[in-house]
Amino acid sequence: MSGKGEKEGKYCHAAKHVMAGLCLLFFFVMAAGLVLPTKSSADEGWGPGQDRWKFQLGGYFPSINSDMQIEINDTDIDLEEKLGLDENDALWRVDGSWRFARKHRLKFGYYGFDREASKSLVEDLTIGDEVWYAGAFVKTDWTMDYYTLSYMYSFYQGEKWEIAGYLGAYWVRLKVALALAAALDRPPLGNLPPGGPEDLLIGDRVESESFEGPLPLLGLSFDYYITPKWMASFKAGYFQLSIDQFKGRLLNLGANIEYQFTRMFGLGLGYDSFNLNLEAEEKGSFAGVDYRYHGVQVYGILRF
Repeated sequence: MSGKGEKEGKYCHAAKHVMAGLCLLFFFVMAAGLVLPTKSSADEGWGPGQDRWKFQLGGYFPSINSDMQIEINDTDIDLEEKLGLDENDALWRVDGSWRFARKHRLKFGYYGFDREASKSLVEDLTIGDEVWYAGAFVKTDWTMDYYTLSYMYSFYQGEKWEIAGYLGAYWVRLKVALALAAALDRPPLGNLPPGGPEDLLIGDRVESESFEGPLPLLGLSFDYYITPKWMASFKAGYFQLSIDQFKGRLLNLGANIEYQFTRMFGLGLGYDSFNLNLEAEEKGSFAGVDYRYHGVQVYGILRF
């Protein structure tokens, strides 16, 4: 996909939001560490390497920016600006981990996006050899599911710190469909139809593409137990990949702070950022997608 000044500006804008969110959580954690008591009995919460099972269920409220290329050499389509998909979403998200040995964990999770929009084009849209002219009424359906599985190894465990590396994958299932519901077709100059310069077309064009496969991820995570009841965590994951006819990159950043009301139940607040870029190296499927989102996550915790 082409790299242009407008796209770079969107990256910078998204990066500023990510850094602002991470800095906010960082200062909150530091303030909590100064204000909260440093001593608490072990039976009030948890420490590094103690929890066997952990489940998180809650809401995720991301801000989204996505560009797509239907065919190679097409112009990038801003799905929010040109096709009317909502830039904000709210969805359920579930995550969990199983510590089968003190330093070894399996982490898993699921969340998905299901967006749709209908909009009249404000400018011509070129897809392959076809032109969808300004004024066309287009319906867009976008479905994206993420299944995650990672192996984590804690190479450092102290009284309050746990630092782990992880190797895992996102299994991504993407489906997108663009349907031309109604449009005025403009023929080439000199070939005007008897009825006039334009013909009304009803639902005669559909573009539907999909992708499904694993996207590997390498990363680091840091867990800091401010007290046995308060914990802050940070993560960073990245991978460049080549799969089938696609190449691309995956970047995931996040930070969370959690409070345990009891040893079993707690609440968490987090900030998560995700950037996925896929480009096709040959024809046969959609040419590429650039999908970025970041937002706040609020969730309940079950640990035992």
